[in-house]
This record gives sequence, C-alpha cells and structure tokens, in this order.
Amino acid sequence: MWKALLFSSIWIGITMPLVLAVIFTLFEPLLTFDTSGILMLITMAIGAIADLYLATRIWTWIEHKMYKRKHYM
Repeated sequence: MWKALLFSSIWIGITMPLVLAVIFTLFEPLLTFDTSGILMLITMAIGAIADLYLATRIWTWIEHKMYKRKHYM
C-alpha cells in the first residue's frame, strides 16, 4: 500500500509540471481569449486526471510484473 502511494506521489511530482507545460503551450491561443480563467482550470483538471490515471495504470502493470516474479509488494 505504501509503495503505491510513494510511487504515485513521486510520479505526479515529476510529471505534473511537464504535463501542464505541454498543455499550456499547445492550447495557448485558446487560453488567451478566456479572461475569466475557467478554461485554464478545466484544462488543468483534465491534465491532472489524465496524469493520475496514467500513474495508476503504470503501477498496476509494475505490481503485476512483480507478482509474476514472486516479489510480492
């Protein structure tokens, strides 16, 4: 349990700034027209959810590989 939490926190800490930089670079023309900032919050939330989903999928893949090798978590 603690290994999954540690992996997720390290993964999100490393990849979240990269994901946000890519999102804001790609959607900069779209985000400049929005003066309220709602569109920026929505894109940040979608990027964070996608990053968390990817971290969960990678962790389950790692856990499955370790279980097959009899190195239990």
